[in-house]
Amino acid sequence: MYRKFFTIAIVLCFLLPFIAFALDDEHFIQDDDYFVSREPYKQGWMYVQLAKMIQPAKPETKNEAQFMTVRDGEELWSKHFFKTRIANEAQCKVGTIVICFNDNSKDDVYHAPEDKDNARNGSWFMAKVTDTSDLYKGYITVSGGYKVHKDNLRTILK
Repeated sequence: MYRKFFTIAIVLCFLLPFIAFALDDEHFIQDDDYFVSREPYKQGWMYVQLAKMIQPAKPETKNEAQFMTVRDGEELWSKHFFKTRIANEAQCKVGTIVICFNDNSKDDVYHAPEDKDNARNGSWFMAKVTDTSDLYKGYITVSGGYKVHKDNLRTILK
């Protein structure tokens, strides 16, 4: 009886860190991360910041949520925030708004972050898919004429 209890306790101790902390996806983005901007996306491309929500949006805050940026701890209020997930090829359609990592460019193509530190402290941008004809080569083109590798695309969750 004690042996079974002891075994269960040890297994729980090893699993607790995985349960208690957010897990990273392949871009090192966590479930409770948001991409935030001060202004709405209109056209072209714009930088967005990786952030944690401090206070959710509600009518009393004019539907703005409070965030703390991951890179420098700056606190800001915004109604322009986005939960995302890694996009698949089927979601790479012309006109789709995507979020891409900015700081890993090779041969004029923006690639996904290579490590957690780079992803969490680097720059991200939001743009619209404008051309998918090079998807067979592994990349698409987004507004601004930038080529983005298919593994460096995040889609916005509705």
